Amino acid sequence: PVSKRGKIRRKYNTMRLSLILAATLARSASAYSDFKVEITNGITECADSDKIKTRDFVRVHYILKIDESSIVGEPGEFVGSSHMKGEPMEMQAGVGQWIEGWDKGIVGLCVGAKATIIIPPDLGYGDKDLPKVPAGSTLNFAVEVLDIMDKPPPPPNMFDTIDVNKDRMISRGELESFFCKYEATSASGYF
Repeated sequence: PVSKRGKIRRKYNTMRLSLILAATLARSASAYSDFKVEITNGITECADSDKIKTRDFVRVHYILKIDESSIVGEPGEFVGSSHMKGEPMEMQAGVGQWIEGWDKGIVGLCVGAKATIIIPPDLGYGDKDLPKVPAGSTLNFAVEVLDIMDKPPPPPNMFDTIDVNKDRMISRGELESFFCKYEATSASGYF
């Protein structure tokens, strides 16, 4: 006889397998065809010096949602944003620091452009099942290109990041809070 726990586990595994199968079918149907970059506002034409190229260091704001076309996840559901973190994201474009669709979509945008980047699962997180992004999700990034930087951003000052109350001392609580937040962020695999 199968225990109640075994039945629950089997049901969970069946649901997970169904989601992965749906994601695989969606990925094979979508391939690169569902990838789209649409400039929604701001600058559309610019000099080459103001256009993001592979290897440029850039500052951008973004809002990430599950796209309305996604057959997996809750279409339109908010996932995260740089605004929530209180500062723009700084990264190197086109070198694989983020998902493939992000690299493909951000390169070529002008400083000052606002765009929507639709990223199908095969260019997004694929079969990875993340806390707010189910495996096989189509992603919708609203991005605003703020700047192309001359050099890489400085590494974060970890002491200042951990010292939340700015008393120049790190308490056990601040340290535990930092590592709990760090673990949640890195486990999500978003950035």
